[in-house]
Amino acid sequence: MKILLILLISSLGYTIAKDDSKLLRDLFKQYSERVYGKEYEKVKSMYDESAVTAICYHIMKISVEKGKKAYYGPEEIINAIKNYHKDLGDGSKTVNYNEKFLQLSDSFLYYYSDYKTQLTDRQLEGSYWQIWKKDKNGDWKILHDEFSIDN
Repeated sequence: MKILLILLISSLGYTIAKDDSKLLRDLFKQYSERVYGKEYEKVKSMYDESAVTAICYHIMKISVEKGKKAYYGPEEIINAIKNYHKDLGDGSKTVNYNEKFLQLSDSFLYYYSDYKTQLTDRQLEGSYWQIWKKDKNGDWKILHDEFSIDN
């Protein structure tokens, strides 16, 4: 009986974790499609009102400073994404790998990946992570995202 109870709890825990992983995978897929599709208003709706985005240029050892490389709130974040796309130019291709989709609690999800972005003249590499928060309406919103450009 004890073994059956352990198996039941283990399989239930696995099912819950798998569903949460699928939830975050689906959220991140939708987010990525909207970002790369330049559907900026839809992307903006995915950010919490208190969201922060930070860009860390590790190779230049720049600290994140307000108004410099950190962006606060959906409007600033969308403007930063638009400028980033403009700087990358047309034809860039990004691949995420080493992805991790984790549930931190009932209200928080965590995404991490390494990435490579191929440009016409060079390749960018770094890491990317997000924290998602369930809002009072039960909708998932991005609370924080950050990426590094390591080369």
